[in-house]
Amino acid sequence: MQDSAVVAAVVAGDADGFAAAYDQYAASLYGCCHVVLPEPEAAEAVLDTFLIATAKLDGLRDPDRLGPWLHAVARNECLRRLGPGGEIPAAADLGDEPLEIPPADLRSTVLTACADNSPAGRAHRMSVAHRAGVFGPAGFPKAIGPSGPWWWRRVRRRVQRHPGVVATAAVMATLAVTAGITVTMTAGGSHRPQASGAGLGGGVPTAASSPAPGATGRAPSPARTAPASAHPTSPGAPAGATSAGPPTGRGTPAPTASPSGASPSPSPSPSPSPSSSPAQGYLLVAPGKLMLTSPSGKPASGSFRLTALNGPVAHYAVRVAAMTGRVTVAPVGGSLPVNGSVEVTVTVTSKVALTTHVVVEPGDIAVTVVYKPKPPPQPSPKPSPSKPSPKA
Repeated sequence: MQDSAVVAAVVAGDADGFAAAYDQYAASLYGCCHVVLPEPEAAEAVLDTFLIATAKLDGLRDPDRLGPWLHAVARNECLRRLGPGGEIPAAADLGDEPLEIPPADLRSTVLTACADNSPAGRAHRMSVAHRAGVFGPAGFPKAIGPSGPWWWRRVRRRVQRHPGVVATAAVMATLAVTAGITVTMTAGGSHRPQASGAGLGGGVPTAASSPAPGATGRAPSPARTAPASAHPTSPGAPAGATSAGPPTGRGTPAPTASPSGASPSPSPSPSPSPSSSPAQGYLLVAPGKLMLTSPSGKPASGSFRLTALNGPVAHYAVRVAAMTGRVTVAPVGGSLPVNGSVEVTVTVTSKVALTTHVVVEPGDIAVTVVYKPKPPPQPSPKPSPSKPSPKA
């Protein structure tokens, strides 16, 4: 089948379309994924690629680019599994697309998952498609990145092949951190090391044991100059300080001990901001396609459900992408608490067949709406009038 015919079949939910897409591209997809992922994760990335196709392939502007589209989706799925610093080899590094026979049971797993129209199956497909992120105007997914440096891929492969490297790297990292702390404490003399938001090696200046000529030394901390019973009048004017202001370095300095042995007073913890809002969730939409029919010119209605997961959704909006005069939705917006749901009704009034999309925000989730008018009933033939019999 040509790519355009495969895309049309997949968008229509035809099982033969999924089978044709898998047979044409599964070997190259699995080969590319298996270059950077072990076998189970590579097979899972291929499965998720086809699940994303069930929900997102209808947005592909050029149906003849099915192959590049599937590889772009699979690349993002691999990067998502590699995590920070992950990198996919460039096409120049791989030469031609590597072909590798997928696991024997992957084909049936993919076809079964793509055709599963149970509520759980549809919900899982929409969840995977939502996780895939944003797709551009041409229908291609926006690449996850930036990728890590080129040398990270070599390190990762060596670690996967030689697990002992992990232990060696951990020991070396521990020695490096310990050496850094020792050098910092030695350079600082008897001064207490300062905390820094940038971590070790973050550029925090250490106090010099003998300042350069003409340089102004840092004012000593109140605990070193004032008796234990003295308290500063304000955070900006410590007791015993005259013209020197407080240090301006980033981070909060650690509490200093009192010379009399009294326990240091803990710094007040910042109160939570009253304007902080809970983490926003995302929307799950099911089903992803509505098939409507009615007598020509009569309204036909169907519905899909929005569910807020992993947090509340402060505002959602539902709009019709095209043919707004023939297609309406209700409600067009609102808010949902965590795990709350709402049913959105789509009504089509048309005398001709049409296909359009209802777009849900946030997430730019598209629900396909296909309408076909019922053919008018055929009029029953009228009985022919009986002729009178001739008289004898």
